[in-house]
Amino acid sequence: MPRTNEPAPSRKPWAVLAYTVADDRGGASALDTAAKEELRALCDAADFTHVSVAAQVDFKRPKGVFRGSLTALPPPPTQGFAPVRDENHPLWRKILGDVDDGRSVLKVEAESRDLSAARADVLQTFLSFGHESCPAERYVIYFYGHAYGPMGLFCDRETGQRETDTLRLNDLAGTIRAAGRAAIVVFRDCFMNTLEAAYQLRDAASFMVATQALAPIAGVWPWAKFMGVLDRDKQSSEVARAVGAELAAFLEVSEHRSPFSDVPYSVLDLHQAGALVEPLKALVGAIEVARRDPIQSAACASAIESARTGSPTTPSRPGDPALVDVPTMCESLGALGEGEVAAAARALGEVVSGRLVSWHHSRRARFKGASLFYKPVTARDLRRSYLQAEDEKIAAADAEYYKSLALCRATGWHRVALNPLAVEVGGKK
Repeated sequence: MPRTNEPAPSRKPWAVLAYTVADDRGGASALDTAAKEELRALCDAADFTHVSVAAQVDFKRPKGVFRGSLTALPPPPTQGFAPVRDENHPLWRKILGDVDDGRSVLKVEAESRDLSAARADVLQTFLSFGHESCPAERYVIYFYGHAYGPMGLFCDRETGQRETDTLRLNDLAGTIRAAGRAAIVVFRDCFMNTLEAAYQLRDAASFMVATQALAPIAGVWPWAKFMGVLDRDKQSSEVARAVGAELAAFLEVSEHRSPFSDVPYSVLDLHQAGALVEPLKALVGAIEVARRDPIQSAACASAIESARTGSPTTPSRPGDPALVDVPTMCESLGALGEGEVAAAARALGEVVSGRLVSWHHSRRARFKGASLFYKPVTARDLRRSYLQAEDEKIAAADAEYYKSLALCRATGWHRVALNPLAVEVGGKK
């Protein structure tokens, strides 16, 4: 194993902390192979003179959790996980062979128990490991796995545990904040580009890169391009937009987004998330007043319905019927006239499109920058949604959690989102 005798700098300009969860509700292990290839590409691309990498992978098969760090710095003492000989593990052996340049130090550890990677304390342990193993001036945190937008990320369980866990947004933000504010959080996870996530993460990260739609497992992301923009002299805003631009170019290639016609991605400036509160709060109040008038209520309902992002089962519109595109919703509501609903919608649209969304790429007009939860009103949409549970017990628990999100507490949006305005569709509500 390569070791360097030269003194290493105390902190690198950048470190990438990658948290991959290949588990899911099903019995298949389709994410395992994709996760391995992604991790190898990430480590292959790193220039260890100015970037360190720490990664934790929870595979479907084999059971157990592996984590490793690649850095020019000596690794800190092991805590919790047991060290393993990387040459005895095929994935880490391949990574070591690819980066055997005499400058990097590889540390590999394993936890033989099948931990639930969707638990906040498991993520917290990894982030602490990453910060200790890879001290840096700025951090990129990369998440890879299944997600349900405002309802949370991942679906995992411990050995012997029957119920699955989901990492909720409040726990996600709390663990990142406790480890130290991230410069950029990147999600290769479905539906994470929402106002709920942006507002929850506003004190945990400066920028987030995420999609409003499904994030396909096809193709290994262009990590060499990403690493190339991690420049000490660039502002985090420049780096985030450069990552977005490289990702957009990658997703323009059809096989990289297969089977979808569009995989929209945005860069959100989380410094601007606080500006969402007043216009969204005003919109909630105006909509609640409009409910009392059947004509106004129907007009608002139709405007919001027009902004639903699509369905996971529709490759041409791979959104979710429980999400609305915020700029589209604001445009539709803003066109209703000069009343309070229209005024509040236009104000919200200006904040989202003009300030929060720092960069956006989409091949379809359906996606314009950021989404927001709005419960489906038709049986068909309820069946198709990945976010809105059909099971009443699960749906009730999700609703209570949703009310607790920081955006809902600050604006009351849950009063609209969980009790949508009824709209006639084919003669049925």
